[in-house]
Amino acid sequence: MNHRLRVAILWHFHQPDYRVGNQAVLPWVRLHATKDYAELPAIHRDFPTLRLTYNVTPILAEQLDDYCNGRIEDECGVLSAMDRATAGDDERLRLLRWAFVGNAERMINPYVRYRQLRDDAANDKHKTWGQSEWRDLQVWMRLTWLGETARRIQSVENMLARGRDFTSDDRERLVALERCLLVAVFQRLRNLVRGGSAELATSPYYHPILPLVCSSDAIKQSDSDIEPLEPPFSWRCDAVEHTRRALDAMQRYFRITPRGMWLSEGGISDDALDVLAECGIEWTASDCAILRRTLGDRESDQCYRPFVWKRNGRRIAVLFRNSELSDAIGFVYSTWNARDAVADFVERLRRIRTTLIQQHGRDFLRTAVVPVILDGENCWEYYERNGEPFLRALYDMLSKSEEFETVTFSDVAQQALADHSTTTLDHIVAGSWIGGSFRIWIGHPDDRRAWEILREARTLLDTHARFLDPSAYALAYRHLLTAEGSDWFWWFGDEHRSAFQHVFDELFRYHVVQAYHAMGQSPPTELSQPIMTASAYQSPFSAMHPVSLPTQFQHGD
Repeated sequence: MNHRLRVAILWHFHQPDYRVGNQAVLPWVRLHATKDYAELPAIHRDFPTLRLTYNVTPILAEQLDDYCNGRIEDECGVLSAMDRATAGDDERLRLLRWAFVGNAERMINPYVRYRQLRDDAANDKHKTWGQSEWRDLQVWMRLTWLGETARRIQSVENMLARGRDFTSDDRERLVALERCLLVAVFQRLRNLVRGGSAELATSPYYHPILPLVCSSDAIKQSDSDIEPLEPPFSWRCDAVEHTRRALDAMQRYFRITPRGMWLSEGGISDDALDVLAECGIEWTASDCAILRRTLGDRESDQCYRPFVWKRNGRRIAVLFRNSELSDAIGFVYSTWNARDAVADFVERLRRIRTTLIQQHGRDFLRTAVVPVILDGENCWEYYERNGEPFLRALYDMLSKSEEFETVTFSDVAQQALADHSTTTLDHIVAGSWIGGSFRIWIGHPDDRRAWEILREARTLLDTHARFLDPSAYALAYRHLLTAEGSDWFWWFGDEHRSAFQHVFDELFRYHVVQAYHAMGQSPPTELSQPIMTASAYQSPFSAMHPVSLPTQFQHGD
């Protein structure tokens, strides 16, 4: 009998909607695509027996597709491709503001020429730069955002070895390579699924906190000390729409219908599960903290089994991630030697396996699983060589292990749904994967004001629906669904700081304003002013520079 402990790893690929017209006001979709979204599948394909789950949000896929087909561009990309001879002083200054984003320790300091350009710019020596310096800067801006597999392309290897005195041809080769990598994200993921090595899952379309969209009263369970919104924000129909649009998008971009859905921020509730089950989703997942609060105990082995949530004739498999292992990859191992990090990961898994066998016997491993879930892009720039040594060592160990085997989330869910002995739940405590709380998204006065603004606009759409022609209604509804995204609320309040967070305030208000215009209504004047408190607009905690929406797009113009 197979006595291996199953390990289910999910990489969550997500970026919010940065688009205003044909511009992306922040470049992270493009940059993370070349460094991470194309890279992780490229590493995975060298380990064909490894089974992983990738969760791709529809709003990320939509923007990737726009880049691939030339429908959007971003200032960082445009300026780093511009011919120095045609660039004016303003373009060069704006280029400098984008030139050194990313983790300096891993992405700038190791490269002598790039580091020199950064130091020159910091000391105003860029004023004496000639064509060679500006072109070197443009090339390094793209080189540093390439994953390790792309760096082994011969032309890229040559550029990295040379390090300086780049030509216009070098710059154009990188621009062309970038386009290929954007397309490769789709191709590589499809190929992994086709080869049986991967499962593709998704999230609600615009990445909303689905429990709060169903009803903001979910905080009565998750955060009883936060005063509920009165009246609540409560549009279950929007939650259904996000879910159905997500399934349609995955068919459009990947030609698959996902069986699973990672709810944005691991946000879960009975209402959210009911929506997923209604839409035919077979599995979802959240954090183990939610399960412990639901069961009312601290039994460590509870998180190592799937559950089936059942209510009103609907059911869905639910898994709960091991936060310690997930967070070790996300926040701890980046400073470790890759071999030591994998050894630690294996030892943690081994202890889990030993404990489960001691407590329940070897037969328990037939249904046991260790879910590991984390973002698939944010941690790698803090790792040596973008995490490739760690990932290859981890994948090699998991592929060869006689103690562990990798499985997709659907593998686990299908078994759980078919097995009548699977433990069932008829209620789950609402919460997110961050401490089981929704506080980050609705606990600060800025959050609450944003929800009130959104509630007023959403109520107005319902009121005016019968007076609007279908195209106007569809446009207004799309903007409001976008405004329901979790990312805007993540940056409201004082929990997080970065120099670009004000852009999320502007994007949130932009979408609400556009919804008013689509309805033929005048937006409230307060939407011309920031929701965030003034202190949130500037911060010393990030190397990212502040940007703003293009003037022609502000306040709905």
